[in-house]
Amino acid sequence: MLFIKEIIALLGQKLREVIMKSRFFAFILIVLMSVSFAFAQNRVKMEDYFDHGYFVTSSEDGAFKLWFDGRIMIDTGFFFGDDNNFANGTETRRARISFKTIMYDNWAGEWDIDVADNEVEIKDFWMAYIGFDHVIIKLGNHKMPFSMEEVTSSRNIVFMERALPNVFTSGRRIGLSVTKWADNWRFQAGFFGQEVGEGEEEGENEAWGYAARFTYEPVMEKGRIIHLGASYQYLLPDAGSDDRIKFKQRPELHLTEKILDTGKIKNVDDYSAYGVEFAGQFGALSWQAEYISQDVNRYDKPDASFDGYYVYVSYFITGETRQWKKSEAEFGAVTPNSKKGALEVALRYSHLDLNDEDADIWGGKEDNFTIGINYYFNENIRFMMNYIFVNNDEYADGDGDFIGNDDFQILAFRFQYLF
Repeated sequence: MLFIKEIIALLGQKLREVIMKSRFFAFILIVLMSVSFAFAQNRVKMEDYFDHGYFVTSSEDGAFKLWFDGRIMIDTGFFFGDDNNFANGTETRRARISFKTIMYDNWAGEWDIDVADNEVEIKDFWMAYIGFDHVIIKLGNHKMPFSMEEVTSSRNIVFMERALPNVFTSGRRIGLSVTKWADNWRFQAGFFGQEVGEGEEEGENEAWGYAARFTYEPVMEKGRIIHLGASYQYLLPDAGSDDRIKFKQRPELHLTEKILDTGKIKNVDDYSAYGVEFAGQFGALSWQAEYISQDVNRYDKPDASFDGYYVYVSYFITGETRQWKKSEAEFGAVTPNSKKGALEVALRYSHLDLNDEDADIWGGKEDNFTIGINYYFNENIRFMMNYIFVNNDEYADGDGDFIGNDDFQILAFRFQYLF
C-alpha cells in the first residue's frame, strides 16, 4: 500500500491543515485511511496501474479497488464592449481530489472535495450497493438525477461552463437514489434532503425533494448514438429561508457576475422543473440539446414560470469519437487517436428567461453564442478556448446592482489537468 500513502502525502500540508479544521473532514480522512489498512490487514494483494486517465489500485479479481480523480482547472477571462466594466482576471476554477472505492465486490463509495481559492467545498460523499446486475443503490451526497449536462462530469463537458439553463438544476444533496440500466435505456430516481451543511435551522423541519430521469437510445452502435431523455424534480424551500427562493446566473464564465437575478421570490409553497434532452453522435460529429421549464407555486401571490434551452454541436477535426457511458447515459472522456493529440471545435447557442410579467418578476433574459476550441494533449490534459457573445435585455441588471441591456463579448481560456 506504499502507492496509496504516497498519493495521500501529495495532497500537501496546506490541504491537511484545512481538512483538520473540521471534525467532519477529520472523520472522513480516518475512514479513508481505514480502507487502506483494511486492504493490508485482509492481505489482499493489490496491483497499481493507469487506466483511461485514472491511477488505480486493484485486487486481481477486482473485488477491491481504489482509484483517484483529481482536477486542476485554471481559468482566465477578458471582457470586451461591456458597459459594466467587468474585471479581467484569473482564477482556480477547480482544485479537487476524489477517492473512489469498491469493497468486497458488492459495495462502492466516493469522497470528493474541492479546495479552490483555499475554501473547502464538499462535493460527492456516498456509499452504494452494486451487487445487483446493472443496479446502483446510492446513499449520501450526490447529484439529483436531473438534466443531462448537470449530471455530466466537469471533466468531460465540451465548454468551460455548463449552459445558462443549468441555473434550474439543484446539484448535490444528501439523499437515497436507485439507478437501473440496460443496453439502451436507463432510469434513476431519488429522494433528497438539503445541501450539505444546511437543513439545521432550529425548530424547522429540513426541506425535501425528489427527482427522476429516464433515457433511451434507439440507436446504439460504435460511433453512432441517438439519445433521448426526460427528467423531473420537485423541491420545497429550504429550512430557514422564510419560504423564499432565488435564481441567479452568470453568462457562462465563472469569473463573471450573476447579472441574471430574480431577487428573492416570496411566499413559495414549492417549485418544480421538467426537462427534455436530445443528443447524438455520428463519428467525429456530436450534438446535445436540452429544454428546461421551471414552475414556482406561491400562496397569496401569482405563480411564476421561467425557462431556458441550449443546443450545441461538436466536431473533431482529428477524427476522434467521444466515449459514451451507458451506466450514466452521458458522454465521457476523449482519447486522442495519436500522440499529436485531438482537436475539437464546437458551437453553442443558449437562452435563459427569468422574466414573468404576470408574476411581476424581472430577473432578466439572456442569449449567448459561444465558439469553443479544445485541444486534448492526451486523456488527462486539455487546453480550452471559449469566445462568448452575450446579449442581455434591460432587466439583466443583477437585481439592480448592474447596468441592464449590456451586450458584450468574453474571451476565456482554461488549462485543465486531470489525474
